[in-house]
Amino acid sequence: MALTADRQGWLVVRGPSGVGKSTLLAVLMAALRPRAGDYAVAGVPAEALTGDDLRAAMAWLPQEAHVFASTIRANLALAGPRGAVDEDAMLAALTACGLGPLVAGLPDGLDTPVGSGGTALSGGERRRLAAARALLADRDVVLLDEPTAHLDRPTAEALVRDLRTALTGRVVVCVTHDDRVVGPDDTTLTLESRARVAVG
Repeated sequence: MALTADRQGWLVVRGPSGVGKSTLLAVLMAALRPRAGDYAVAGVPAEALTGDDLRAAMAWLPQEAHVFASTIRANLALAGPRGAVDEDAMLAALTACGLGPLVAGLPDGLDTPVGSGGTALSGGERRRLAAARALLADRDVVLLDEPTAHLDRPTAEALVRDLRTALTGRVVVCVTHDDRVVGPDDTTLTLESRARVAVG
């Protein structure tokens, strides 16, 4: 089976727990190498690329994205080399991910502490902050691991809407248990057996 993830819609990967959805993302990022099957990035077979090459082309939004016990600014600065992310880019990414009004209303703005593990933020706000960080990484390919996990329905639906807008023009591979994530232009893959996947 061969599939292509492109810029026209997301590739949404579904399947029961334990079937290998998160493992697929680990393979795409070269954290694991497949024992069978193959994939390509922008037409180049993955085996011809180093792990660093593959990871340099991708941003990853994990299910439990870590939020550091620092400020909003410091958490976003991690997206750039040696923290080189300017304030305008940070504010634009936060706005694209739905956090613009929140940050604008904070007395210390970007310099607001978020607490250990982001405890000063709600679950949805932590996920949006991590999404803004992934957006600032400015990669052509974005991998989403269960982006709506543990969020109530209105929060999850709002997050997906904002992610779809923010990630327009990117190649997105999303693994999820949530059927509501799937959009009309998406390609879906239900993991029950091996698949051949092309990215880009």
